[in-house]
Amino acid sequence: MTLSNEGQKITEDYLELTQTETEELSVSIVFGRLLCDLGEYDKSKKYFEQLLNDSPKEDCAWIEFNIGRALSFKCEWNQAREYYNRAYDLMMKNKPTRVKDSAWILNNIGAILRDQKKYDEALNYFLQALKIREKFYSYDSVHIAHVLNNI
Repeated sequence: MTLSNEGQKITEDYLELTQTETEELSVSIVFGRLLCDLGEYDKSKKYFEQLLNDSPKEDCAWIEFNIGRALSFKCEWNQAREYYNRAYDLMMKNKPTRVKDSAWILNNIGAILRDQKKYDEALNYFLQALKIREKFYSYDSVHIAHVLNNI
């Protein structure tokens, strides 16, 4: 296998794993997440801001969430919370309400609060996320493991 074939295989595996883990996200959103996962937080944030402005068909709640995610990795917690709050509001106003997806936001807000050493408040968010995920996933799911790892 050549280096370019290996790179293509790694990319395909990453996209498949991320889409499986995050469920139903478009390739555009997965690409922005990849930038963030590679440590390119500013590029990821800029990419998602552009996507928000230029792609009305994309899921605005997930875009806002991922801007918050990039900011969170940069320890820009207040800004990250603003984006997470907007994403949460969009998910809760959606019909039907996107309770299952909201667990991602609650878990990440909990992580911010933990990093700010606000442990009781963080635990509250983690438990909310866990309660939601327990309704939708089996006990051995990676989604539940993410929350338990944070607790």
